[in-house]
Amino acid sequence: MLTPYKASFRRPFEVVARFFIRMGFSPNGLTLFGLFLGILTCLFFLWNRNPALFGFLIILCGLFDAVDGAAARLMDRITKFGSYLDAMCDRIFESMVVLTAAYVSGHWVLCFLMIVGSILISYAKARAAMEVSVSNSEWPDFMERAERDLIFAFGLILWGFFPGGLFGRDLFFWVLLGLDLAVYGTLLQRILRAKRLIESRT
Repeated sequence: MLTPYKASFRRPFEVVARFFIRMGFSPNGLTLFGLFLGILTCLFFLWNRNPALFGFLIILCGLFDAVDGAAARLMDRITKFGSYLDAMCDRIFESMVVLTAAYVSGHWVLCFLMIVGSILISYAKARAAMEVSVSNSEWPDFMERAERDLIFAFGLILWGFFPGGLFGRDLFFWVLLGLDLAVYGTLLQRILRAKRLIESRT
């Protein structure tokens, strides 16, 4: 849903990318550095247990995730492996964040469902591409990774600022529940789209 708007924010990311390029970072090095920052963010949350701060840091990590792509464009070093590495690090970071939040909040079932749903969303697209040729522009889904991470982070921020909750549950629980429903709705959307694409091209 947010993917078509990414190009509008390229300039600020390119400014940051130039700074790291001058420090000697390669695009893939920035990808791995971003994952390292994500790991530190999760460890920091395990230590300080401040969900609002964790939510803000997740958003910052998400913004930093665009810097490696900006660096690759500036250095004319866009590669298929770089794209693959970026996607893999994104999935690792997302899984770490959800598991860390599950450990602190105790919402293991909802977090487990979110991780499984997120992985299946990615797999639904990858598996369809193994059957027929599919371009990224043909998958404008409702709940993509950026949307999931942003809503998840806002859920943590709400939990931090309003710990009292609603109907005996903290606000993070309700955000997770709604997010899970949206994730599995998106999975169904992808399966139906894959069915249409595969049947029309075979």
